Amino acid sequence: MRMDWRYGAVLLLAMGCKRSPVPSPAGSDTAGIESAPAATASAPMPSATAKRPAPQEAQPSAPPASSATPAPVGGLWLSCYSGFTPRSDPKLDVMRLGVLCGPQNGMSKLTEAREAKVQDGGPGQEHPFDASPGECFRIFAVAEPGVEDLDVEVLSPSQKRIAFDTSDDRWPVVKPDGPFCVSEAGSHRARVRAQRGGGRYAIEIWRLR
Repeated sequence: MRMDWRYGAVLLLAMGCKRSPVPSPAGSDTAGIESAPAATASAPMPSATAKRPAPQEAQPSAPPASSATPAPVGGLWLSCYSGFTPRSDPKLDVMRLGVLCGPQNGMSKLTEAREAKVQDGGPGQEHPFDASPGECFRIFAVAEPGVEDLDVEVLSPSQKRIAFDTSDDRWPVVKPDGPFCVSEAGSHRARVRAQRGGGRYAIEIWRLR
């Protein structure tokens, strides 16, 4: 009877006790799963611009090939000498005028500055240059202050007048608004005359490249 009493007491004690739940460790997988929704809800939504790449500065597009060719008339052909004022040395003046209007219009110097003299109403002076059909040219001339009106005209090998200046001053440009082109091969002539006054002048001939 003594052994049965002890056995019954142990059995009753086992049946009367309740198992308390064991808390999950803070670092367990279960804790991570339970806290995930809260973390997701509290995290700020990424900005729409957060992943947008920084805008790049627009690169200038290359100009069309045609823009490298000077316009047939006007534009730089006129503006290149808009601020030009002749001084007292014709050779230096014509060289300065050629540098202003030649290179930026795609031209190269065909002849160096030539000097000569003209008299009021005289026959003038001629400056020959060779040309091929389709070639284009421009002529600059500047006279000293004693020449009030200097004129330049261009004659073809067949004696045709193919270009001339239209100004009434001592520094003509042929042509004033652009180059002139030839249709004949051979020796052309730039004829220079003084309409009023007389004195020294200088002339340069430029060719379009």
